[in-house]
Amino acid sequence: MGERQETAVAVEGPVRMCVMCRRRFAKAQLTRHVLTPQGILTIDAEKTRPGRGWYLCSDAACMAKFVRFRPGARRKGGKHV
Repeated sequence: MGERQETAVAVEGPVRMCVMCRRRFAKAQLTRHVLTPQGILTIDAEKTRPGRGWYLCSDAACMAKFVRFRPGARRKGGKHV
C-alpha cells in the first residue's frame, strides 16, 4: 500500500530529471535553463553556466507548463513558514 515503484533509467553518463514531469533522462537529452544575474530565465546551451539550473525535456506538455514556471518561488533548503 502506498509503495512507489521507480523504473531505473538504463543510460550511460549523467542522468537528470525534468523539472515539470519529473521523469529521468540522460543529461544530453534535456535543455538546461538558468537565471541570469538580472533574474531573467535563459537557456544554457553549453550546460556550463554557474548557479542553479532547471532541466526540461522536449515534451510539448512540459514546455507549455514551463512558460508559467517561476524559479525561486520555492527555495531549496529555505525556511518553512
